[in-house]
Amino acid sequence: MSDLQLHHHFVLPGQVLATSHSETDGGFLRGHGTYIELVPDENDDDEDDDDGDGRVDPKPKHGGGMAGTRKRSSSRWGDDNCSTTNVVMRAADDNNNSGDNDDTNNNDDNNPEHIPNLPKGPQRLIASVAGTVERVNKLISVIPLSPSIYVGQVGDLVIGRIVGVGGSRWKVSLTCSAPSSAGANGSMKEGQLPLSGVNLPGGVQRIRTSEDVLAMRSLYKEGDLLTCEVQQVQRDGTLILHTRSLRYGKLDNGVLVTVPPTLVGRRKNHFVSIKGLGGKPVENGKDGESSSMDVDDEEGDVDVYLGLNGGIWIQRTVPSEWENVIRADQDERAPLAETLQKLRHRHATTRVTRSMRMTIARVRNSIECLRQVHCQITPDSIEIVAKASMVEGVRVADMLLPEWVVKLTEGTRQ
Repeated sequence: MSDLQLHHHFVLPGQVLATSHSETDGGFLRGHGTYIELVPDENDDDEDDDDGDGRVDPKPKHGGGMAGTRKRSSSRWGDDNCSTTNVVMRAADDNNNSGDNDDTNNNDDNNPEHIPNLPKGPQRLIASVAGTVERVNKLISVIPLSPSIYVGQVGDLVIGRIVGVGGSRWKVSLTCSAPSSAGANGSMKEGQLPLSGVNLPGGVQRIRTSEDVLAMRSLYKEGDLLTCEVQQVQRDGTLILHTRSLRYGKLDNGVLVTVPPTLVGRRKNHFVSIKGLGGKPVENGKDGESSSMDVDDEEGDVDVYLGLNGGIWIQRTVPSEWENVIRADQDERAPLAETLQKLRHRHATTRVTRSMRMTIARVRNSIECLRQVHCQITPDSIEIVAKASMVEGVRVADMLLPEWVVKLTEGTRQ
């Protein structure tokens, strides 16, 4: 078997990955993003496949490939020496053939050459998607460039939605879908948040008891959004999450945006703040030129949580005055966890003003503009689009118009 430097090798659909010259079995195992077909026999092109009396043999030749494959055409990318190969599924039996071949068929029942759908001869492995090749011993797979399902790693920040409670753990949907949608019925990627991986009220550190199990819905219930971190990746791909850090927990009073996971890259800090968006844009003049902004520094900062699973959370920045008031009302020796829990409670119960809602909506539409043009979503790119919309005097409701999406994202392509 010849592998064309398969490690970290980029391939296109139809490109030959490996070839096995064994007559009985393949020298490789087919993984995701690949399929197998037989190497066409060079003698087939020279023979007329007739029986000497002018009749053409009605039996199709054997062909390899996946079950249900009917034909394979040529013109494969990246392979210059590929010839046309028809992959035809052989009939289930040949018992309908009548004539003088009855005795022959009875004598050849145990002959492996007459077993239907038995791929024999040299085989080759062909890529069915565009991506990079991954090889583990004889198993060859192609990892797509834009995976539709998030594959977690230890330490990743993710944003999920609680879809089930029971068994001393919460079931978290990492597609951030609503409980009534398809993402909550197990068809999408899910993680598990054990009871031992969350902080108890007041920051108490103790062993979890049966009473804590009965009170699990007082912490998180179905439909709640939360930020968490990947603690462990099991062999079957299940992600074990935790929220023991004081930065993680339930999300309230904000907006969730879902984008493809490939648009959110790994960063040193996924909790970012975007400042300077408190300016109120003025509508463009009749001549179409942009006018100046009516700058207003009140309530212009927002916090953005960039989840590596494609979930992005946007909320207002908690004012520093809130923390000062809470610290003044409590003992100086109070733990930090208690202070942060009070801040979260005040943030969840305090109404968001209209101007702040407009700023959050502007950041949300800026992320949506980046998603439509398939641009990498970073704090800098979000700020560029949001401030460009304010300079151009674009209303929040008009930011997603096609002409404005192209114009507002010009700064990210320079």
